[in-house]
Parts: sequence; C-alpha cells; structure tokens
Amino acid sequence: MELSRRHFVTVAGGAAVAAGAMTASPAQAGEKAPRGEWLAGDTHVHDDHSADGSLPRQQSKQTLPGNLPVADQIAEAERTGLDFLPLTDHRTYDQHWDPQWRSSKLLLVPGEEANGSPHAIVLGAVDTVVDGANPPGSPAFRHVQQSVWDAHAQDAVWSTAHPDDGEYTPDGGPTANASVQGMNTVEVWNVASDPDAQIDYAENRWNAGFRFGAVAASDCHFRELWGTAGPGQPTTWVFAAERSVRGVLDGLRGGRTTVSYRRNGPFVTIEADLDGDGKYEALGGDEVVLKHGRLAKKASLRVRVQRAAGARVLVYAAPGRSAGPVATYTAGSDDETYLLPVALEGEHTWYRAEVRAPGAASGADADPDLPDQLRAATSAVFVSAQAPAVPAPEIALPPAQRGGDRASLAVGGAGRFTGFPDVAVDGDTTHVVAEVHDDARTSVVYRGHGRTVTLSGDSPTARFPRIAVSGDDVWVVWQDELGQEQPHRPVILLRHSRDGGRSFEPAVRLSDGQGRAVHPDLALIDGRRPVVVWADNARGPFDVYAQVVGEDRAPVNLSAPGKNVDLGTPQDARSPRFPASLFPSVAAGADGSVVVAWQDNRFDPDPLWTGHTPKPGEQPGGTDPDNWQILACVRSSRDWSEPVCVSTATDAADRHPSLAADGDGGFVAIWETRSLRSSGTNLSLRAARSSDGGRTWTRAEPVGLAPDAMSQRPRLSLDPDRTIRAVWYDSRSADWRWKVFTARLERTGWSTAEQLTTPGNNTWPAADRGVVVFTTDRSATRTQRDPTQEVYALRAR
Repeated sequence: MELSRRHFVTVAGGAAVAAGAMTASPAQAGEKAPRGEWLAGDTHVHDDHSADGSLPRQQSKQTLPGNLPVADQIAEAERTGLDFLPLTDHRTYDQHWDPQWRSSKLLLVPGEEANGSPHAIVLGAVDTVVDGANPPGSPAFRHVQQSVWDAHAQDAVWSTAHPDDGEYTPDGGPTANASVQGMNTVEVWNVASDPDAQIDYAENRWNAGFRFGAVAASDCHFRELWGTAGPGQPTTWVFAAERSVRGVLDGLRGGRTTVSYRRNGPFVTIEADLDGDGKYEALGGDEVVLKHGRLAKKASLRVRVQRAAGARVLVYAAPGRSAGPVATYTAGSDDETYLLPVALEGEHTWYRAEVRAPGAASGADADPDLPDQLRAATSAVFVSAQAPAVPAPEIALPPAQRGGDRASLAVGGAGRFTGFPDVAVDGDTTHVVAEVHDDARTSVVYRGHGRTVTLSGDSPTARFPRIAVSGDDVWVVWQDELGQEQPHRPVILLRHSRDGGRSFEPAVRLSDGQGRAVHPDLALIDGRRPVVVWADNARGPFDVYAQVVGEDRAPVNLSAPGKNVDLGTPQDARSPRFPASLFPSVAAGADGSVVVAWQDNRFDPDPLWTGHTPKPGEQPGGTDPDNWQILACVRSSRDWSEPVCVSTATDAADRHPSLAADGDGGFVAIWETRSLRSSGTNLSLRAARSSDGGRTWTRAEPVGLAPDAMSQRPRLSLDPDRTIRAVWYDSRSADWRWKVFTARLERTGWSTAEQLTTPGNNTWPAADRGVVVFTTDRSATRTQRDPTQEVYALRAR
C-alpha cells in the first residue's frame, strides 16, 4: 500500500490518527450487510426511435434507413448478461409503445434522454418529461430544475447526462446548469466523452454539498460498436433490495451504485462501519449523519476489489483527486479486501474508491496518454456531523412560496412516495385512491371512513388506480403485473365494495394477460354499471379497449377501426408502423351514453418514430414529437361508434385527454398540446365540447393560457352546482415550483386560471364535486434525497 502525502487526518472530538496506521486486512466473516443484491445494467442506451439512433442515420443526417431496432438492442443486452436495461431515446417515450419492447431475461426500465440542453436521463417516468421554454429573465437552468421536480413527482430517477457537455468544462468549471438541485445520479463514466472530466464534476458538486450517486453510460447508438461500447460497456451496478424495476429505481435514487468497465470487468465496492461495531452498515451512495457529531474510534472503511489483479486501487476523500488519494493499493489477486480508518474533517466529508489499469482509453474523449485508465469506480459514502449537507449552488433557487391553501393530508407519510391520486365524492364521504411506493414495492391503497386499506394485497407491482362511487357502491380499477416483470404483462384488476368502502370483494381480472394492459379509467352508467377502459397491445399496436362489467362478455377494441398496421421490412428498422392509442378517459352521461377519448398517432407520417426517412426526391423532416391527436368513440345502447376526431391539429401533439359529462346532457374534453418541437416549447391546454353525445365536437379553445408557462395533466370533473371544473399542474409560479391551477366552464366560457395550492411542488391533481386531490412534496425537509411525496386534499371555492 502507498500512503498519500496527507499523512495525518483528524477525527472530530478525538486525537490525531496517523495515516500510516492504514493497513490492508482481510474482511471478517459474519458481518451483516444491507439486504439486497448487485444488479448489472446500463442507464443510457438508444435505438432507432431516436432520430439519430443508429450509425446510418447519423452519417446521412437522418435520411437513410435505420439498423438498430428495439429488439436488437435488447437482445445485445441479454447476450451481455445484464440484469436491467432502459432505452433512453431522445425526448421521446415512443420506444415503450413499440411491440418489440419486451424481454423475459431483462428488467426493462422505462427511460428517456430528456431535455434539449443540457441532456438528462429520466428513468421510471410515466411518459415523456417535456422540456419547456425558459421564461424570459429567468436563470438558464429554471426549465431543467422544473424537469427534476416533474420527474420526482412520479418517483422517477433524474440523472445528469455527460456533465462535461452542459454542466461543466475543465477550464471554466461549473456552468449555470450545475446549480440544479435534486439530481439522483450523475454520469461519471459516459464512454462517448471524457470520464475524468465527469469525475471532476461529480467531486466538485459533492464538495459543494450536493449528494448523488455515480452511474455509467454506454450512450450506445451504434450496433457497429457492440463488443466495445454496446449496452453495459461500461456497466452500472445497482444494489437493489428486490430484483424488480422498483428495486432498481430505488437503488439508483439512493445512489447505491458502482460502475465498471464491463459486466465481467473489475468490480469495486466501498462500505463504512461508522459506529465501530464491526458491521458495515453503509454502502457507497449512502449518506450517514453522526448523531453526536463524532466518529467511533474503531470506525472504518472496507474496500473490496474483484477481477482486478495487477490494477491500482485508489481511495479518495473530500476534496478528491485535487488532493491525491488517501490510500493506494495494488491488487495482488482477483479478490481482495482492504480496511482503513475513517476521518471526519470539518462538518462533511465523503469517501470513494476507483480502479485504474493500463490499456485502452476509458472514453472517446479521454486522454489516451494516461498511464492508468479508469476501470471501475464507486459512488461516495457521505459522512456528516449532526446535520446532512445542504447544496451550495452558484445560483440559488428562489424562496418557496409560503402561506396556507387549506389543504390537508389525505394519504401518505414522510420518507416515502404516495401519488397518482384519484377521488370520488358521494354525499359527505370523500373516497381517495393512490399509489404508494415503499420497500421496493408499488401498492394501490384506498382511503375512506378514516382508514387506509391496501387493495392490491401482496402484489408489489400495482399502479395507476382510478375510482368511481355511487351510494354504497365503490369501484376501484388499477393495472398490476402481479409481481412478474419479465416480460412486462400488466393486467387490469377491478374491486367492488357494496358497503361504501368499508370492505371490498376480491379483485376481478378484466384483461387477458396476452399483452401489456395499462392506464385504466372507469365511469358508472346509471350509477350502477361500471365501464372500464384501458390501453392494451395484445394484438401488436396499443389499442383502447372498453368493457361494461356485468354486461359485456369480453372487452371491445374501440380504436382498431381505421388504423393501418405495417410490419415493415428487415432493411429498415424504422419501417414498421404500429400506431398507438393511449391514455384513455371515459365519461358516462345521465342518459346512459358513454364517451371514451384517447390520444392517437395514426395520422402521423411515421407513427412512433421521431424524424423521418424520406422517400426518393422527398425532403428530410418529419415530426418530433409525433402528431398525436385526440380521438373518441361513443356508446349508445350496446353499440360503439367508429373513432371520431376531437382535436384536428396537424401541427401539434395533443395528449393526455380527460372527459366529463356536463349538466346539460353534453360532454367536455380537455387535453394538453404543444407544437411539434421536441424541446423548448411549452405545453398548454385545449378543450372542446359536444352537444350530441360525443359524435361531433366544437373547435378547440384554450384553457388557462399563460404563454410563458407549462400546463399539463388536466383532469375534468363536475362541481356540486353542475359546472365543469378543470384542474392541472402548472409552472407559472414565481417560485418555479409546480402548482395546481383550476378553471371552470361558465356560460360565457372558461374562467381565468386560479392557483389552488401554495407550498412546495403540487402535481397530478384530480377532482370530484369540488374536492381536489394532488401529489405534493410540501412536507419534504430537503431539496435533495428526500423522497417524500404525499396526497393532499382541498375544497375548491
């Protein structure tokens, strides 16, 4: 072992400890480790759903056919031996609607490379995280900060992608974008650029009080580089409490990661025993606060290195590489463990380890003349005295709004995620359903009569509940993979209570499990018969299905009529055509009629493909995002109509509709819209009305328009006075945080937007009879590493 020039370190409240006392020691058997397993994967991989997702596309300025289909990239990850994989295409979620997005060997994690500049990786979101325009006069990173909060409102992981291209330069240091707070991970090894500059950035932010984990990224666009820079080259290892998508996301969110050259390359971990009891309770990525402000005398670190014989192992403490390593070893075998004491200098410190060896450059922009190239690296173990670190950005966030909004806690608690709520009101009783994330599980819960009940039983994969109530009849629907995620095949489950929510009958499965049944909604016909709708790709493309429970023997495919499907050719990965019908909403009228609306890209020239492959003589171009439109079907008696257009804009992406029956026998639809630009453009709201039961619709009109703001995820409901109310979340607040806004459809048109919520970020609202529920982080105590999201409720005036 080589000792650094930092010969003495000081333990807070104790005597000086000589660094010479550091010795390499074997690990002791029987020590209790945190529960979980290391899973190998990648966090940043592309395919031809990115306009530049393959080599022919990049070389031809996106005019040639593609050669990197979803199935091939997944198959390469399977051959490499990875455990999990996201496909993170540029500013799109469409790859997840591709029928090829399936694997029985991998945990496929939803992912996207979001934002225009700088780029970010979002893992685990529900749909694309839209990068809006930065309002005039705002710091350059405002829109980036809002995307962090938007991702966290979905319990998704937000990662800084290749920080040496947007957040940091070796000569200039951090840019304005480095002031973003709350990132969960940072790419310290993107093989397409310079890992050493990326590590410098990570250390710079750690020293400024930011806390996040380290991840690696192949950033693979080219099958031609499989074997050297394909999926898992380099590899991100995640310590997951469960072998599940939620387990991977929770591990990433907690920074419990280590990175390596490849799946079977050098592997290094760092652990800490800070109370000196011989049990290593903290992993790389963990943040430990010393209650009494000092370390135990026997506190130590344990570094284990595997598959690295002959390589150098370097251990760094804050401030990092600028001060040199605190210890250096040369691995004498393929499995070695080193113990060294922990020191606390000042209020905060951190420790990390890396492995270096001669050989090929670690990245495309890495210095090829370095004698030792990066081969593995851990996340840091963070240690603080008495209080956790607080970020000290170059540009501070604006102070959060203060003041009450009359909202109260409905479901949830500190330290965990509760979100995606829905609400139904009957008489004096408010019924709420929500999704809870805890212990690497997702559950559906019901709240009513002063108690909270888990409806999804022991399943760890229940999501997206919706509720409808009439008298003593309470119906709740959700999607559920029943704990089986390889492959992903969620089904639609429905539970019924006949006593006002005090007890529920067993769940009934509505979908057949042949495809992915997702994002259900429901309404009650005549207050008695539930009609349930969802999207399902059992026949290839995602279609919208509907079933009147107790009446229809099987679900009815509403969206297939008029849809053209093309399997494509092997010569062009972008040639298949699988138009998608998604995110359905349903409403029932007083006369028993039913309308279902959804988003649909069948009119796009290249559905599900960003950009365009021009035919001979045709100009390059295409849509990015797709030309999504809102379509609807009507049920009268027992028959469904063919789809009709609700929105007809050919120059916009219209998505995420919501429907409501008005008090006069008509229907209202609302949705979010944006121009066909992948970033730098805001979402706004549009609405249309139908007075003939949903067969024809008025011209779309804006709702709550604020040109400099993002307005998204609208929901409609009927107030007690039978007026239609819209609720949504919006970025126009002066403190940058997302707030819930509302407007009502008066006889003279839509009212002016009114802000309903005040403290914190407030997202994903739903409403019924004037009661509004929403997800909020207002109880979180930190801007980083506090996953608290709860469901609150208020009564709108």
